Formats: sequence, C-alpha cells, structure tokens
Amino acid sequence: MNMYSLLVSPISRANAKQRSGRAGRTRPGKCYRLYTEKSFNKDLPESSHPEIQRSNLSSVVLYLKKLGINDIVHFDYMDPPAPETLMRALEELNYLGGLDDEGDLTDLGRKMSELPIDPPLAKVVLAASLTYKCLNEALAIVSLMQVPNVYVRPRD
Repeated sequence: MNMYSLLVSPISRANAKQRSGRAGRTRPGKCYRLYTEKSFNKDLPESSHPEIQRSNLSSVVLYLKKLGINDIVHFDYMDPPAPETLMRALEELNYLGGLDDEGDLTDLGRKMSELPIDPPLAKVVLAASLTYKCLNEALAIVSLMQVPNVYVRPRD
C-alpha cells in the first residue's frame, strides 16, 4: 500500500544507561525507570540495531544511484541493511518514477535526488511544479510536513 508505520520497540540497555546519564548533567535531576531491574536485565536487548537497519532507505538508494553505484545490494556497507529493506526502497523508487524497470536512475529520479527531502515529497514538489502548476501550495504543504506542529492551541 506504500504506507509506513512506526513500530514501538523496547529500548536497549545501552540506551537506558545513556538516558539515565543525561539526568543531572546540567542541573540536579533524577531518572525514573518504569520497569523492574529484572526486566532491564532479562527483557531489554544489550544494544540497538544500527539506524541503517531500521529506517526507510529510499533516500539513501536514490543518492547512491545518483553517485553511480548501481549494485546497491552488494555495496560495501559498514552495517548492511536487510535485503527486504533495500528491495522495498527500490520498489518505492520505481513506483515513484525515480528508477526505471531495470533499476537505472531516470531524469525524474535525478531531479528528485537534488532535493533534500524524502523521495515521495520530492515527487510531489516536482509534479506540482512541472505538471499541475501549483508549486506554492505544494511547498507550503511539504514544508508543514517537515517540521513539528506549527499550530499552537493556548490553554485558555
């Protein structure tokens, strides 16, 4: 369906230790953990997976293709991502028109790689400019999607 979801997962023991170390660094503070010591030692993994193994790789794949690296699967990554994640990124870029059926970068993909935003949003901006002639409106929407909520509701 080309949709993403944020999966909730437990933090690692290394993350928990780092977070507790932040309490009291600049001012007096305390760290309250909402789990037992037994749960900390038994249930939490020792360390978390590298970011490249957990995130959407469409932007990374698009940038590597722009650099001329065509064999994305066998590229020498420091921590290689899961092959399914790479395939999902290639499928998404093909669906967006950034890659052709052979996996080569298209002209649209080259333009998308120039924009410092996620490929689906880059496609929105380019389509708004080139096809639909509503660039200002699309830029406003995409900009609002890139920042925290700008609408503030006062208490009173």
